[in-house]
Amino acid sequence: MSAVCAQTNPAAPAAAEASGRHPVLMISIDGLRPDAVLEADKYGLTIPVLRSFLKEGSYAQGVINVNPTVTNPNHTTLVTGVLPAEHGIYNNRPFAPTAKLPKSYGSYAQIRATTLWGAAKAAGLKTGSIFWPVSKKAADIDFNLVEGDDEDDAKIADDAIALIEQKNPELLTVHFVWLDHQQHEYGPFSAEGNAALERIDTAVGRVVTAYRKTHPGGVVAVVSDHGFDKVTHQVNLNAAFVDAGFIKLAGKGDEQEVTSWKAFVWYVGGSAMIVLQDRKDQKTKTRVAEYLQKLAADPANGIERIYARDEYANRGLPPAAEYVVAFKPGYRMGNAMAGPLVKESKGGAHGAFSTRSVRPDMHSSFFITGPGIAAGKNLGLIDMRQIAPTLAGELKVALPAAKAPMLPIRGQ
Repeated sequence: MSAVCAQTNPAAPAAAEASGRHPVLMISIDGLRPDAVLEADKYGLTIPVLRSFLKEGSYAQGVINVNPTVTNPNHTTLVTGVLPAEHGIYNNRPFAPTAKLPKSYGSYAQIRATTLWGAAKAAGLKTGSIFWPVSKKAADIDFNLVEGDDEDDAKIADDAIALIEQKNPELLTVHFVWLDHQQHEYGPFSAEGNAALERIDTAVGRVVTAYRKTHPGGVVAVVSDHGFDKVTHQVNLNAAFVDAGFIKLAGKGDEQEVTSWKAFVWYVGGSAMIVLQDRKDQKTKTRVAEYLQKLAADPANGIERIYARDEYANRGLPPAAEYVVAFKPGYRMGNAMAGPLVKESKGGAHGAFSTRSVRPDMHSSFFITGPGIAAGKNLGLIDMRQIAPTLAGELKVALPAAKAPMLPIRGQ
């Protein structure tokens, strides 16, 4: 952890804590479904640290996350309290009509809304972060280790503990990623996924123990960005769009390039977004709508529903998306530009279009403990946008764009 390792003496528990300000540690476990903790015995999971939050603190039965249900938009909502249409991180990757997926969103400058780090720094608090998505070159984070090749949970915990002990930030965010990777490869609640979560549980315990030594009055929140679904098929929509003439290609195999397009499918995962090159091109818009309905009419294609723009306008999705294709459980979008529309697949996926009642397997998690936090309190089904203003309230900092009500975590 060379970027932040200069030795300093930890500050005594801040006077700010005595005045009602509570330092915050927010730990994200990427891909953690709430039922993994709430029904741990059902899945044979040994996760004593996470389960202790159910007795010692307050917790959500589930978190209605933002669409699309993928890592970068939801992690940005976790630190801003607003929808992707407001914070500007619309998907894991920006839209690009290319045969190869573009690079992920990564730069902090791409976020258009005030973050918890920015609000805390403006209030004179020290901020830190380990591995949080879309945080590269963040001037608002005093001590920042960003995503790289080292994704080992024990190493992430080591770095977080060193940062806690040596820099003592009042706001620290930590992101554990290995559960997500294992669930993509083997599926949710696979032996490999469960083993990853059990290792993360141990790592979280180490970080929380270190944090409580330096901040006995602080709060610890464990969150996630999305749930997971077991995959049986992938659907190569852009290959279908090539066949229908909406996309023109040149070259062969891995050397294929898009030479022109009128409609292109923006990859998400368990859903897909359709972008038109010219939204005023009514002829193409009509052809795309008819073609999508034709694809959806065949059950083998795994399409649950086609959402038009006016059906999701208030859900914070990107203005460039003309339609959203929601896949059935077990189906996800593939990236191939040629070949069969539907192929058998395996592993796990997220990104499905989710609401309060649709695709609860995509819902994420929230657990919180600390002095004065209600013990054993089930908060029910909450909105992800409530988490950032709740933590801002603990820090006594302002997130003016976050309008969702704070969660009732203090007192019974």
